[in-house]
Amino acid sequence: MKVKKERHLAIKNLIRGNRVSNQDELASLLKKQGIYAAQATLSRDITELHISKVHDANGTIYRLPENEYADNILSGTSVLTSSIVSLEFSGSLAIMKTLPGHANMIASIIDGAAFKSIIGTIAGDDTILIIVREGNAREAVIEELGKMFEGLNKLIQ
Repeated sequence: MKVKKERHLAIKNLIRGNRVSNQDELASLLKKQGIYAAQATLSRDITELHISKVHDANGTIYRLPENEYADNILSGTSVLTSSIVSLEFSGSLAIMKTLPGHANMIASIIDGAAFKSIIGTIAGDDTILIIVREGNAREAVIEELGKMFEGLNKLIQ
């Protein structure tokens, strides 16, 4: 699994930093980094990473999804967790307090994760309203959010 994660990260970085328009170009760029992948593997990776082809002024290129929130969101959930100040529940709602200016990013990440227990979020500057899906206990929300934000349990009030 480590090889796959490393390949996915390399693919993301290559698409972010280069104009890649087809799998052959992607395979060539990967090969320069010492990563060899068959066409079927690249095709699967592209699907799993939700990479799409878009048209721009110079032709078609691969593009990461708009909600591409870094590798498990910045590949360091501790960075994001340190942006969270507290989490408090009231019925089927939760309020997450963040550092000033961080709420939109965190809310976007939560929405992009499409958790089963959360309908959606509304964010301000430093506060996120989390709407819990009916029939889900706060424990389910805490469990799902805890997988993304390490140490979140310590912030629950």
